[in-house]
Amino acid sequence: MKVVVYNKNEMNKSPQKQNQRIIIFDGPDMCGKTEMSLELSRRLEIPYFKNEGEWDFFENDPGYFANCVKYGATFLCSFLKQVGSSVIMDRGHHSEWVYSQIFQRATDQKLLKRVDNAFAEMGAVLIVPYRSTYHGLVDQFDAITPKKLQEIDEKYKKIKDWTACDVFYLNVDDENLDREMSDILKYLHTKEMF
Repeated sequence: MKVVVYNKNEMNKSPQKQNQRIIIFDGPDMCGKTEMSLELSRRLEIPYFKNEGEWDFFENDPGYFANCVKYGATFLCSFLKQVGSSVIMDRGHHSEWVYSQIFQRATDQKLLKRVDNAFAEMGAVLIVPYRSTYHGLVDQFDAITPKKLQEIDEKYKKIKDWTACDVFYLNVDDENLDREMSDILKYLHTKEMF
């Protein structure tokens, strides 16, 4: 029987990586992340991913998100790094950096930074949709008030100083999906992502 030993360096030499594209939509609630990420997924034929568990646990078990970073995000990084798959993500680890601070949730900042660096090494880009005002918006969660949305927005404006990923800010006041796609695709071209 032949014994095959794999080491980390060999596992990370995936030929698919040359074409890997990781695009993360993350930003304040009610800015159209889901609609934009689904449309970009359709146009670029890159799989779309959203952790739907966030809806179940946002109010009921905020500790879930720190565990997502500890177990889920590290697993996802390893998977993407080894397989070389492309993905368009509707929220990612950047949410935990922002929301843990806004809602004073405990999280592992050191691990969060490690996850961020791993995504940056894979060339991930972060697209942050935002609005000029959140006045009058009503979210599905009572905790997400217009005042909180403004605080979240302000924290996302600072994320460029924390993340190692490239960041593209996109104003969505006009709610024009075609214009948003055009701006995103122009940005992705500048990053030579396709």
